[in-house]
Amino acid sequence: MGKIKLVLVDDELTSRNTVKKYLEDNELYEVAAEFQSGKAALEWLRQNSIDILLCDMQMPGMDGVELMRNVHIIDEYLPIIAISGFDDFNYVRGSLVNGASNYLLKHEITKESLINVLEQIRERYRIVPEGKSIYQKRGCCINNKEEFTAEKIRCMSEEGSIDFRCVNVAAIAIAPDFKFYEGINFAEYKNEISKAVIDILGQILGEKYKYLIYVNKKKHIFLLVSFAEEKSTIFMINTLNNLVNRLQKQTVRMLDITTTVVQGEIHTKLEEAMAEEKHLEELLQDKLYLGGNRKVIASISQKIEYARGKLPEQMWDQLRFELSNHIPGCAVTLNEMFNGMEQKRYSIEAVLQNCGTILQILEELHFIDDVQKHKTWTQMKEYEEFEQFRSHILSLFHEKIQYLMQEEKQSYTMPVAKVIEYIKQNYTKDISLEKCAELVGSSYTYLSREFKKETGMRFVEYLNRQRINKAKSLLIRNDISMKEIVELSGFRNYNYFFKVFKESEGTTPSEFAAKK
Repeated sequence: MGKIKLVLVDDELTSRNTVKKYLEDNELYEVAAEFQSGKAALEWLRQNSIDILLCDMQMPGMDGVELMRNVHIIDEYLPIIAISGFDDFNYVRGSLVNGASNYLLKHEITKESLINVLEQIRERYRIVPEGKSIYQKRGCCINNKEEFTAEKIRCMSEEGSIDFRCVNVAAIAIAPDFKFYEGINFAEYKNEISKAVIDILGQILGEKYKYLIYVNKKKHIFLLVSFAEEKSTIFMINTLNNLVNRLQKQTVRMLDITTTVVQGEIHTKLEEAMAEEKHLEELLQDKLYLGGNRKVIASISQKIEYARGKLPEQMWDQLRFELSNHIPGCAVTLNEMFNGMEQKRYSIEAVLQNCGTILQILEELHFIDDVQKHKTWTQMKEYEEFEQFRSHILSLFHEKIQYLMQEEKQSYTMPVAKVIEYIKQNYTKDISLEKCAELVGSSYTYLSREFKKETGMRFVEYLNRQRINKAKSLLIRNDISMKEIVELSGFRNYNYFFKVFKESEGTTPSEFAAKK
């Protein structure tokens, strides 16, 4: 009788010998090959097939993480047990994120714990001693959309190519709440996280329930669970609730990510469960505004109605004007644009479209370069939550503003630079030269003289210039009253605003607005 073949990769001879000793005379498992380096193991694995790989995480040259990634290029579904000498759960968690099916801590390995983990892997992947796995792609995964239909599933079930009962079927949609890190390959990261979530589902469901999984292009997981001949509806509902709760807890614990889960109903027929897929996917998309880390019950949830199109043209005119003139209030305008999209519940396609236009304007006005624009656009196409779009755009803007402010500071002495920064941040408030002099620890007369010498303008002239620029950007729009413009630009009253505006621009506010 054949045995389940293992390959052991560890640079420490003692560790390899320990594992081999525990498997001596074992009737089910055997170490087919052992290697002290990841590179040597990889070369061997290119030419040979095995059932389970045991891999040390810390090795010179090619470490365990790199080996796992390369092995899964050769065999995407090969079970891997990570072996770590570090009693650091974050390190172990990292191995699971990168494709490990389970893990062992070196100092805790016993014969019993080793066999226990191997048995868990064997049962989950349904590995038979002949060395062939009848487990269909990590827990009966179907990666071809054309095959993920009621007709095809029923056919495969009757043929015996999949182990699934087409009665009492529950549908669940799962969206990992992906985190985005600088410098990582997002597509690769999402793929590995999805695999890890599927492994967790396999551990939870075990051998007790039959299930099928389909992963779409967004890496959303559609799960079908069969309760076969179970008669108790209450039992099935409670089981589903427990499944979802355990999944959400385990993904946080093992992968350091949250998940959004939409729980469908239990259907007597497979066709009814499959018909629910579209509705569940639509409810998943609502995380755009509702956020992730939620459990949604499909039967009592209503899908959000989304708006399409671009923001009003006048808002784009205002943004261009403020960015061109480096008006500090343009951060407020950008945020208003996002608030407008959020209030009207723009669809994710519309949000992307508007963000693309913002990026184009930022590039045209040299706030970002083409490389930054392309990188940002690539990242944003992976986003699923509205706040991700907002924070990324605003961070780009703030980086540039900080840079410009730093450049401006270098043109002035410290007291004057500090006052200018204070004006730009507080021009809508009641500020005075006396307050600014106190702020920089200077006398009123000295600051007045130095400010005029360095800027070419008196303090009040400079302050009013900031306020007028803001007023001009607001006058471009036709949805804001003159009273609001006066208040938002920091003037005390309309008469004073009118006087200053006329002196500065040679025209009245109304005449200026009419020309735009």
